[in-house]
Amino acid sequence: MNLLIVDDEPLEREVLRDVFDKDNIGVLKCIEAMNGVSAVDTVKNNKIDIVLMDIKMPIMDGITAAKIIKQHDPNIKVVFLTAYNEFDYALQTIKIGAEDFLLKPVRPIEVVEAIKKVIDNINDTKDDTFLADQSNSVIETMNNYIDIHLTDKLTLDQMSGIVHLHPQYISRLFKQVTGMTFTEFITMKRLEKSKELLIRSNKSITEISELCGFTDPNYFTRVFRKFEGQPPKQFRQNEKLLKKEKLNKLYFNRIM
Repeated sequence: MNLLIVDDEPLEREVLRDVFDKDNIGVLKCIEAMNGVSAVDTVKNNKIDIVLMDIKMPIMDGITAAKIIKQHDPNIKVVFLTAYNEFDYALQTIKIGAEDFLLKPVRPIEVVEAIKKVIDNINDTKDDTFLADQSNSVIETMNNYIDIHLTDKLTLDQMSGIVHLHPQYISRLFKQVTGMTFTEFITMKRLEKSKELLIRSNKSITEISELCGFTDPNYFTRVFRKFEGQPPKQFRQNEKLLKKEKLNKLYFNRIM
């Protein structure tokens, strides 16, 4: 993490910099700025993750600088330091979206703890984003494989070899991302394909059940009825009637 220390007092900046040089909390680089204008310029020309900034400074105060910094990069975290315990200041920092508001004189340990908390929150957010991206990628990979191998006997152990993850982890991931168990997901995919074939083809119920990975036509009919509220044959007939009604309506509208 890169930390920008902003204070118009050189001694204050030096003390704060020494604090972070001694405490290994994840601050890789400390940069200094003497006022708000300098802070804004520094942020625009450097990769800054956290700004530790005094409020009362000449040329441009910390509140104004923080607003500009947040507009430039909303992901930059701001922690304020001030010797003025005024409610208006605290309220403004909240509106800006500051991470913390520390009153001078502040002990080094308090500053370290405040910055460490910010760093931990940044890392947690990055981890959550990475895990979410990874989860979506895993599910997409398995979904594509399932589409191609829908007629095969699909198992968690088989998926484990595809995505190189433990079957139990895959099971939990499926439930978390899709809201369904792995078995339920496979069943839904097979039923969706079966409905497509029932509507768009003249294949028999037995043929369709096989093409969708159901080895027993009777079991396919029971599962279809359970989820669709009607057997496959009735579903096909209803869809044909619906299509006919739509065509008749379209024809009627054209001649009117």
